[in-house]
Amino acid sequence: MSQRSVIFEVMGTIASIRCAEHVDLDTAHRAMSAAHLSLHNDDSRFSHYRIDSDISRWSAGLTVSPDAVAEIDQVLRVCADLRADSNGAFTVINPSSGRLDTAGYVKGYAIAKASRAMRSAGVQDFLINVGGDAQASGSPHDDRGWRLAIANPVSGFGVVEVVELRDQAIATSGTAQRGAHVWGPAAQSLLSFTVVGSDIAFADAYATTGFAMGRAGGPWVSGHAGYSWLAIAADGTVSRDRALVCVE
Repeated sequence: MSQRSVIFEVMGTIASIRCAEHVDLDTAHRAMSAAHLSLHNDDSRFSHYRIDSDISRWSAGLTVSPDAVAEIDQVLRVCADLRADSNGAFTVINPSSGRLDTAGYVKGYAIAKASRAMRSAGVQDFLINVGGDAQASGSPHDDRGWRLAIANPVSGFGVVEVVELRDQAIATSGTAQRGAHVWGPAAQSLLSFTVVGSDIAFADAYATTGFAMGRAGGPWVSGHAGYSWLAIAADGTVSRDRALVCVE
């Protein structure tokens, strides 16, 4: 890490951390190392693709640490609240396998923890992006915030919109990054569903839920103060929340 950014693999995807140019280099490296470690630790705890992860061992009835049990229980309580809030559209049970899968929440949850690690290490202006879901903190420059593109899933190239974020998060659910991983027949009506809001954990969960709900997802997300959305339908039609502010 010779510069103020780093790219690495975690959670089955590519992650990047970038600090603003005005951040002291040693402080940036220390903060990025802390966030990097936080993300890898959460991968070890919550990955459903690793048989040695805490949640895989816990699901199999094997012994895990008390700290792991407490955190898994905390995550499952939030997921239960999300399921109730969405009338079952958000679920942690894969209907195909019947197995536990918290991926619709824990990636955002892990990014939020990594963001706290950055701030604890003394960096306030940074961007953490894990597989297209990102937490923006502060700004890279005094005159503007962090700019992120919402990709066009129809062509595989190009940008639908660009948003500028300060102390906000963005998350997208769809088929571009991980294929058909969101359950529910309504999800087939959309190609992608993006949510912008203050908390990356909930932005991630709301994006997953909105995508699963299909065309009903937008109004549902709009019912949550501080969160806005953009949806791309299977025919390429783009719809969005009036509250979503894009860069012109």
